[in-house]
Amino acid sequence: MSTTLRVEFPPALMTRDMAAYYIGASLRDLDRLREQKIITPVGEGRRVHYRKSELDSYIDNIVERPASRSAS
Repeated sequence: MSTTLRVEFPPALMTRDMAAYYIGASLRDLDRLREQKIITPVGEGRRVHYRKSELDSYIDNIVERPASRSAS
């Protein structure tokens, strides 16, 4: 039997999978952000979680790419 988690609102602390999904990144990308100390998880070992407030701050500081021009 498969269990599906349905989240109606983002929790204050997220697992690695949830955090990556929340910021629209792959698990590898999230790990890179962690290695670069851009996002700092809380906890240790297998009980690492990511703060929603820190993920929101990261998202707010992403620079938009300029719109590309189509060749006409």
